[in-house]
Amino acid sequence: MLNTRNIVFLFVNLSLGLSVIISYIWGLNYFNEPDLLWGDVNPDHIPFIFISMILGALGYIIFSTYFLFVKKLSNLQFNDFRIVICLYISILFFSSLWMPLSILYLETDNKFALYSVLLCLYLVGFSSLLLLKFIFNNKLRNSIMWKISVVGGFQFVFHTLIIDAVYWGINFV
Repeated sequence: MLNTRNIVFLFVNLSLGLSVIISYIWGLNYFNEPDLLWGDVNPDHIPFIFISMILGALGYIIFSTYFLFVKKLSNLQFNDFRIVICLYISILFFSSLWMPLSILYLETDNKFALYSVLLCLYLVGFSSLLLLKFIFNNKLRNSIMWKISVVGGFQFVFHTLIIDAVYWGINFV
């Protein structure tokens, strides 16, 4: 059943999720040297980062499904719903800025662009962590989907906070 909260949730995910995908497609087509986007990341680590990225995206889909069909957004208090939506907006909006800001920094050596890239990554990582905390605190008794959502959330946080913000950030600077 599509209620207003589900429509808002789907709109945020579809519109901002599309902006993330478009920013990646644009960046990879626009920028002549996409390997520079890896900074000093060890090339041997890149396949593991891709695997982590895929698992993180799968985790995102799983905990989003949990909110839509198991926990049900319509069952959340209004303030809790607002928090969830704001965290999703933060994750997706700042994720869509990563590629353009990284390219801006590589092309101009503008330190403000570099700090903006790092700020975006940390905002995504910490928003992911807060969303995981929210999932963790909103347990449904004996729910296997809740357990799977927590595991997916941990992978998403691991990728966005540890791999992207910390590991990639240190190697991009």
